[in-house]
This record gives sequence, C-alpha cells and structure tokens, in this order.
Amino acid sequence: MAPLRRNLGFLRRWLQNPKAVGAVVPSGRSLACAMVAGIDLEAPGTVVELGGGTGNITAALLEAGVPSNRIAVVERDPGFARVIAARFPEVTLLQGDAAELRRLLRDAGIGPVKAVVSGLPLLSIPDRVCLRIIAEAVEALQEDGVLLQFTYGPASPVSRRILTRLGLQAERINWVVDNIPPASVWRYRVPQRVSLQTQQSA
Repeated sequence: MAPLRRNLGFLRRWLQNPKAVGAVVPSGRSLACAMVAGIDLEAPGTVVELGGGTGNITAALLEAGVPSNRIAVVERDPGFARVIAARFPEVTLLQGDAAELRRLLRDAGIGPVKAVVSGLPLLSIPDRVCLRIIAEAVEALQEDGVLLQFTYGPASPVSRRILTRLGLQAERINWVVDNIPPASVWRYRVPQRVSLQTQQSA
C-alpha cells in the first residue's frame, strides 16, 4: 500500500501546483534505472539528486550500489521532503532550492560531486531560473562529472540558448517507452568550465 499512498500524494501535489510537479505520477522504476545507468558508479564522489519527489530515483541509486553516504537529495517541497526523510533516513536530505545548489552542498559539507540527476520539470520552469539551476549543477560537478535529466518527450529539456551559454554537450542516452508517460534521459557534459559569475554577467 505504501507505493499507492506515495502515488496519491504525488497526484495531490500535482493538483495543487502542476507546473512545480510536472507529471501526474512519479517516475517509474524503468526510468529511474535508466537515469542511474548514465552514471559511472565506480567513479569517486557524491551523487546529487534534484527534486527527489517520492524517492524512486533515490531507491534506484541505492539498489545500484551507490552508498547511502554518497547520495544527497535536494527537495524544496516540504511534503516530498518528509517522504524522502521517512523512506530513506540514511541518505542526506537537503530541503531547499536547486537554484542555490552550491550553497546547500557547501553548508552540508558535501563534495566532490560526480553526478547530478534531476527530475525537475525544466520545461515548466522559466528560462532564467532554469539557467541558474543548470549553471549551479554544472559548477557543483567535478571535472569529469555529468548532469542527467529526464523529460517527457524526445527533445532536450535544456534549451539551446542555455546549452550554448554554458558550453554544454548534450546527448540523449535512453528512451523509456514503458514509463507513464514515455520519457527520454539526457546526459550533459562540460568540455570547458564556465564560471557562474561569468555567465551571470554575460
């Protein structure tokens, strides 16, 4: 019954604020596993999850063997944060805004970061806010780190303007047809570092 309760809670959150939640049901197991498959699990460092929701991606990270002390979940919504805290008391929960990711990580003493996995509904977030979130994630990553984002559709959820401004390379690495709705997983790499201060002043 616990998954059903979580799904109903997710639906209630969606009804309250569709743009903030982005879907009527949480990401499925197949999608969560596809996200985790894009991470080099042998590399050192922490995996940071943006928008933990009901915890399906967090569960997939743990099942894949990522140590709980190497997982940090950022969740702004108090209701979802309570779900994460109750379901995964062993992982680090950072209740706050992904647009302030580096401050949250710094205050919690977390780093280096080898991957950022995001379930945030980027397509419903204003472009300037999306730019800040992606820039924060990019700056948090170690030199060979990756940013993974899923979206409901085949196109990159990060706009071409943001990709160009931050110098990101984008690659769709998976298409999950059995998710509801079907989703694609995108991986973003940083061939050259672009400081947040530089891109903000541009």
